[in-house]
Amino acid sequence: MVKAGSLHTIKLISLITAISAVMSFSSACRRNDVVIPDIPSPDNTEATEPSATETADDPSNGYHLESLNVALPYQDSTVRYLASMYYAKKNGLWDTSFTGTNVDLDSLGSINPDFIITTSRTADEGISSSVLKAYKDNDQMPDLFLASDIDDAIKSDLIIPINEFAGSDTSYDNDRIFANCAMQLSRDGVTYGIPHTMSVQIIVGNSDYIPSEGRPPIIYSCEDLTSYLEAINKEYDGIVPLMRASDLFPYLGSAFNHGVATSYMLNKEYVSTPTSAKLIFQNEKDYIDSLYTDGLSSDKDANGASPVYSRQCALWALSSASLKTWELYYPSKIYTILLPSYDADNQSPANVHIYPLCVSKYTNSGKLASDFGSFISFDTDAQLLILRCESRSGFFPVTRSSAVWDLINEDPTFGQTSYILRQILDKAVFVPSDNCDPVFSRTKEYFNDYKAKEEYSLEELYGT
Repeated sequence: MVKAGSLHTIKLISLITAISAVMSFSSACRRNDVVIPDIPSPDNTEATEPSATETADDPSNGYHLESLNVALPYQDSTVRYLASMYYAKKNGLWDTSFTGTNVDLDSLGSINPDFIITTSRTADEGISSSVLKAYKDNDQMPDLFLASDIDDAIKSDLIIPINEFAGSDTSYDNDRIFANCAMQLSRDGVTYGIPHTMSVQIIVGNSDYIPSEGRPPIIYSCEDLTSYLEAINKEYDGIVPLMRASDLFPYLGSAFNHGVATSYMLNKEYVSTPTSAKLIFQNEKDYIDSLYTDGLSSDKDANGASPVYSRQCALWALSSASLKTWELYYPSKIYTILLPSYDADNQSPANVHIYPLCVSKYTNSGKLASDFGSFISFDTDAQLLILRCESRSGFFPVTRSSAVWDLINEDPTFGQTSYILRQILDKAVFVPSDNCDPVFSRTKEYFNDYKAKEEYSLEELYGT
């Protein structure tokens, strides 16, 4: 809800247009809508029609509205609600007795911000530099967009630092957000993005194959995981307990380093302390080898197919960014656990990937883009509205807001895991998530056909 002071916005639109906008928004937000979009090509980018505020952009009356073109993983209606909320809060029109969870969407949709916003929808994981360059080549470059990887976005040479825009932004206070997530988007003191959302490496399970002794503890060791897999193997004949144990390789360093935070595939340790890194790697390898040798892991089922797709698998490791896909494939059957720890008393650091909002170097609205990006990433009501309107299973906020996290914790698939995740995010290990990163692509290729040869080593992996 908004205060009566917002009525001055009627100068910008006719009453008929406002009623039409409300009707189009009223049914857009449904919590159970599940949409998994492909990464759009610029030729297939569904930019929305200009909003009704565009009629006020008439040079003859001396009034000009700023434009903001955004590429986000949200429905057009959600983005417009966010723009209206942003405008209301910036202008003192927001009724604080309401939240993003219960604000009347008809009333919110009737407010037009003092800028024109157009949208195109990206995949949940954002866009890569190749897609971004295609946007540029087709003159469809957004002012603000969700990137799949910050280093990939920087290398594209299509984004600009946001230091000058965000310098006075108080949202970056560590009491309000996980500031370590924001720090991951800086290079040599220059900040290139706004942390918008994150995914985490997890183990996913099919609840059809939970052994009678029950699921493993919330915090568990590698030995506990082995015991759990043995129980599955004993109780369910012909089922692969864990698919592709080698997928755990890049993320188990902390579990074999006395719980100390360890980088993706021991990359940093191999540079700084190679002897120690090699020992950790060997211990990891011995453990993963034992899972294959003991029949607790396999890359294929008895028919040579993927055991996950054939539904003949109890557990598999993945990024939570893929969780929505598997929830559709295994309706009401999925559960999640975090990766194993060094011991059952202390949870290892979470392996997290940050998806940033970046500002185009070709924008004419850098300040507005940065402010709006910060708002939809950090404001509690904005985040609650996103959770209300979008299916965001597997993606997590950078805000510390209890209201936001409490809502996420209600998720039947991820609730218990997200509760623990929130407690350990301050000590997160930040990892790459796709082939945009050379270490990620090299590691993925190196372990793609694990057990095809006898020896694996960090020296061979990194070529030194």
